[in-house]
Amino acid sequence: MKLTAWFLGTILVLTGIASGLAVPARADTIQVASTYDEAEIKGNTINPTISVRGTVVRISDIFNGPIPRGDRAILAAPAPGERSILDATLLSRIARLYGLDWKPMSRDIRVIVKRDSITLSHAEILAELRPALEAIGAPKDAEIRATSASLAMTLPAEATPTLDVGQVQYDARTHIFSAMVDVTATADGRVVFTQQMPVSGRAFATERVPVLTSTIDRGEIIQPDNVTYVSLRSNLVRDGAITDAFSLIGKQARRQIKDGAPIKTNQVRNPVLVDRGDMVVIYYALKTMNLTAKGKALDAGGQGDVIRVLNTKSNRTLMAKIVQPNQVVVDVITQTALR
Repeated sequence: MKLTAWFLGTILVLTGIASGLAVPARADTIQVASTYDEAEIKGNTINPTISVRGTVVRISDIFNGPIPRGDRAILAAPAPGERSILDATLLSRIARLYGLDWKPMSRDIRVIVKRDSITLSHAEILAELRPALEAIGAPKDAEIRATSASLAMTLPAEATPTLDVGQVQYDARTHIFSAMVDVTATADGRVVFTQQMPVSGRAFATERVPVLTSTIDRGEIIQPDNVTYVSLRSNLVRDGAITDAFSLIGKQARRQIKDGAPIKTNQVRNPVLVDRGDMVVIYYALKTMNLTAKGKALDAGGQGDVIRVLNTKSNRTLMAKIVQPNQVVVDVITQTALR
């Protein structure tokens, strides 16, 4: 069998096993060793799937049972997060070389070797980049968008990663940044992984604004548990957007409002206490007494709104302030001055 690129130099101890006998992982379905295949074998058995932590595969990772000539590292482990496949030929040669009591029951026997890994996420890398950008003028709490769709890295599970950000540049006019991120991972005092990664993108200024946690329909009253704060790009927070949750809670939706988006003042109003066409009680505020009359609302409004009201007895239209459901007050002095 010819040598595959992945397995060059895999044999670490003893020259009896030629490098390249490991079979690279394929996307199609494969057969692996099972307990049924080993049922009639006495002595050693194999593990059909193994996960290794570190850079080598040992005999005891692959075989169960006694190891007469001692356990040792025999193969290089796959790259972190990747896998390799050991075929029946290679497994048989390992068994013979190290005096193990095992023979393959079938040519289709396989052992899948996986390398334990950890992931350094896209978000973690950008979080390390943020202080360096802020130090040279990028907005605080900016929304950082990298040009690359993903900066994530797969590292050995046994390693501890550290990040160092350098060569940072930021243009305040275009919001474009660039930097070089050095990723180093160490295990037991040794460097086991290192990579230098260029990162570029844009840093957008943000604002914290109240938004709805779920969509509400026209006429619904916004409750405290309907509202949360999020950071949005400043250029997405248009003029007229409500920036204080206290100015939003208790308001009524004029039309359906979607969740997660800034809310403009013209999308909400005070809860409607009087609808157009409602019959209302008109209170006339006089210095010495209060008078009442029946009226009909010509507009809709909430508490504190001034609407047109028709006095049904005098057939005169008045301007009145809504104070309670179906109750309005007319300031007689103001009404007289407006004539």
